[in-house]
Amino acid sequence: MNRLKVLDVYSLRLLLTLLMLSGISLSVGISSWLSTRDAKHQIEELFDAQMLQTAKMLELFYHDEADFKHPQTQPQVLHVPDSQVSSFAEKADALKLAYEHKLAFQIWSETGQALVFSDNIEREPLTKFEQGYSKRVFEGELWHVFSFFSAKHKVWIITAQQDEVRQELVSQIMQNAVIVPLIVVPLTLLIVSLLFYILFRPLKTFERELMARSPNDLTPLAMSLPKELVPVRRALNQYISSIARFIARERRFSADAAHELKTPLSVIKLHQQGLEGLVGDDPAQHIHLAAIDAGVKHMSHTVEQLLLLARVDSIAELNVQSYALLPMVEDALNQLMPLITEYEWNIDVDAGLILKCDRFYLLVVLKNIIENACKYSPIETEISISAVKVATGVEIKISDRGQGMTSEQIASATERFYRVNENEGIGAGLGLSICHHIIGLHQGQLTIASREQAGLVVTLFLPQ
Repeated sequence: MNRLKVLDVYSLRLLLTLLMLSGISLSVGISSWLSTRDAKHQIEELFDAQMLQTAKMLELFYHDEADFKHPQTQPQVLHVPDSQVSSFAEKADALKLAYEHKLAFQIWSETGQALVFSDNIEREPLTKFEQGYSKRVFEGELWHVFSFFSAKHKVWIITAQQDEVRQELVSQIMQNAVIVPLIVVPLTLLIVSLLFYILFRPLKTFERELMARSPNDLTPLAMSLPKELVPVRRALNQYISSIARFIARERRFSADAAHELKTPLSVIKLHQQGLEGLVGDDPAQHIHLAAIDAGVKHMSHTVEQLLLLARVDSIAELNVQSYALLPMVEDALNQLMPLITEYEWNIDVDAGLILKCDRFYLLVVLKNIIENACKYSPIETEISISAVKVATGVEIKISDRGQGMTSEQIASATERFYRVNENEGIGAGLGLSICHHIIGLHQGQLTIASREQAGLVVTLFLPQ
């Protein structure tokens, strides 16, 4: 049972949405991470190659002059102005390029004399005179350094670049890698939700059609569906056909059984009446005859109900016309004589109240409900019949002061062959089922409610 409850709240649309969104998010996340990692590696290689190329260009344009290498000769200094540009996003002019002050170079003689250097770095060798790449911290900033020995000019050429240059470029790439998923994932979720709404719309239409079908509508389902739902429709049609065959067999059996029992009951009743004239004053004999009479009446009532049920089930179309309600109530009461004489009656029906119905079948409903009120109410209690016209139809209420029913009994009261107390043996449990079916054929509604203190209120609503 608990597992069924879990399955009832299981949403295929939600699961597909979550799975697809999770897959997209995971794919975008992994792709962004791999792209960022590869981009960082490529940036490192690119800037390292740039420092190497810068060193070779300095070697190409360097002039080897003897006087320049003299120990007393002052080195040449390249002034690097601070452009006040701190990021790629900021603009710079042609003379103040972004990041120029974050690049530096030095040229040293083989003997360790400074020949040329940029003034944005200290006047000391940035690294040991060893060819290759290294890193050094200067004034709190990490620098990437490349040293190159020119065999042609017998000088050391050192190029340097702040790590911030590389890290900001990596940061921008990572930021773009994060921003793209933040845009793509919600947009994808919106598109997926819209797509699933469109795809699941036939299923919702299918559900609405099933919910709107009358319980008595056993015609096959014929609505157009996607190929994936065609097997479901086929299985439902097979199920509906099986139910229709079963109901047809049940109705045929009920009708045949009622007809077959009608004649034997008439014969038993006839012989019982004949025996009443033959027996004497022996009380035991009269007790047996009374038991036979009660049993025959009960069986006759059951047969009549079965025949009426078969007739109601076979109704193809109601003969709906306009009738005054009060004469119909009076007719129903007259047909129940002398049963109704032992009760107090409160009839509150306007003589001018007209309703549209099939008079024969609505009279059957009134008789059944009034008869039930009499059967289950103590003698000399009040039974009320009232009617009022409402906005969309007419409401008829029949109230009694009987033993009443529990909410569970009320929920099952209109089921066929259901009896409130199986041991009492009163009725066949078909009366309210027949009434419910007839009111349903009128597109109306039959409701049962408990009454305060004791009793029931049966309300018939007939649309007009």
